[in-house]
Amino acid sequence: MPTILVDLDDFYALVGDGYQPARIEDDLELVKGEFKGPDPTTGRTRIELNDTNRPDLWSAAGIARQIRARRRGQVESHAAFTAAPGGKKIVADARGKDVRPYVAGFIARGPAVTEASLAELIQSQEKLCDGYGAKRKTVSVGIYRAQKIKFPVHYRMVEPKSAKFVPLGMDDDLDLAQILEQHPKGREYAHVLAGKPLVPLLQDDAGQILSFPPIINSRAIGEVVAGDAELFVEATGTDLRSVLLVENILAVDLEDRGWTIEPMVVEYPFDTPFGREVRAPYPLVNEVEVPDADFNRLLGGALSAAEIAKELKAYGCHTAPGKAAGRTRVATQPYRQDYMHPVDAIEDLAVVVGVNRLEPVWPERFTPGRLALVTLVEDKARELMIGLGFEEIIANVLCSKRDVTERLHLDGAQVVAIENPMSESYAALRPTLLASLLAVEERSAKTAYPHRVFEVGEAVVRDADQNHHSRTEPLLGALVAHPEARFSDLHSVLSYVAFYLDVTIDLRPLDRGCFLPGRGAELVLDGHAVGMLGELHPAVLERWGVKMPASYLELRLAPIVTVQG
Repeated sequence: MPTILVDLDDFYALVGDGYQPARIEDDLELVKGEFKGPDPTTGRTRIELNDTNRPDLWSAAGIARQIRARRRGQVESHAAFTAAPGGKKIVADARGKDVRPYVAGFIARGPAVTEASLAELIQSQEKLCDGYGAKRKTVSVGIYRAQKIKFPVHYRMVEPKSAKFVPLGMDDDLDLAQILEQHPKGREYAHVLAGKPLVPLLQDDAGQILSFPPIINSRAIGEVVAGDAELFVEATGTDLRSVLLVENILAVDLEDRGWTIEPMVVEYPFDTPFGREVRAPYPLVNEVEVPDADFNRLLGGALSAAEIAKELKAYGCHTAPGKAAGRTRVATQPYRQDYMHPVDAIEDLAVVVGVNRLEPVWPERFTPGRLALVTLVEDKARELMIGLGFEEIIANVLCSKRDVTERLHLDGAQVVAIENPMSESYAALRPTLLASLLAVEERSAKTAYPHRVFEVGEAVVRDADQNHHSRTEPLLGALVAHPEARFSDLHSVLSYVAFYLDVTIDLRPLDRGCFLPGRGAELVLDGHAVGMLGELHPAVLERWGVKMPASYLELRLAPIVTVQG
């Protein structure tokens, strides 16, 4: 969960209206935040935010804005989204389409930067880049001294050795290849540009280098200091909506601190989701239609339509009649893009009303609970595997997309990916348990063989007939690794498990990249595929750093419940 550092005096001033500090504990519930005490290094107060879908709240200005909206009954409008762009622009390179295609920027003019406000600005930049921007992979931000820039700014793609400048934190010129090898930020983020023959470069119209996105700014123009009163704020990335959202958040944060925002236009030589000329800040739209009855049905309340509209307005949302009768359209501000389902709007209503204000309702019927049949099958499978001498692991459903595609050689695997992951390590939902078990084996090379591990856990596969076009299902996965590991090791395990689960499972040949040719089988129950079994291919084992031969068994458990009735 993101944790930010806040200067309380600055925070109270941002909330305004003669804010009473005694209310802050209650008001932090509006942003799902809580105090975590003073930071021992800076002395500022730590606030932990328990919502990773609202990057607009990852700053003192963002939290204060949400509290002000509740106190005033509505969020203030921001001129940044309606102001006409000035004469300054950014020109994008056509070659960026295959490298890092998107860029956006704006000019901010306001009160001179102080050491305190600079610390806040840097914190917002870092939180957005590392958290929302997946450690700069999808979005990175640069802030510059605008008075030193000759516009227009050019977003170019160049060869790594063709340009050099003095990066922040150093005194000597380095070319871009040297920055990736020698600069601390270059080494940390070089993976973002790995394998690219061309890399991004921001230059002004006079040829001055502003930065090497997403790695490091130049020391000459990209080192903002106390006293600067005109800034150029840009973002680059691989997803234009994410780039624009970050620009929107930074713009409203600055505007709330008294800065004036001058939008800029980017000229693209190729089509983008928002056209060839794209302004920033951009009035992004994010809305859902909610059945009117669902507001009270899901919250257990008795609010009228007028009360619902009033409360949502106090949370910064817009409401209007839906396209169909009996539905309400709820839209967020342009610096929010977290609505994916009608329930998201209902959650906002619950937050602004206050969960403690919702009256609890006792169930009308008493119904004793019991374990679901699929849970009983899962528990039985665990019991059987432990009885066979296997050790159980518990792993995350979220995983690296590369782990379940390239490293596994799963031919045609249709992985369900996270649209905007917080980390590359958690960018997809695993379609198999194999990667999780190999990750354990990768770390177990120094323990005595044989290794016999298993997991009963969930995987997610694509299914066009299900909500969000995906289906979650329980699997049994087992891996055996030792010098003589063979197909038969886990075939006998499968026979034992099938016997005690009272099902008959047949085998048919399976040619899949993760298995040795001719040493893989598909598991079949009542004519339907329910899993796989085989000897893992040496190329897969090598990719995971596994030194011993290994076999793998995977069995879907839900079909067993169906067969058992």
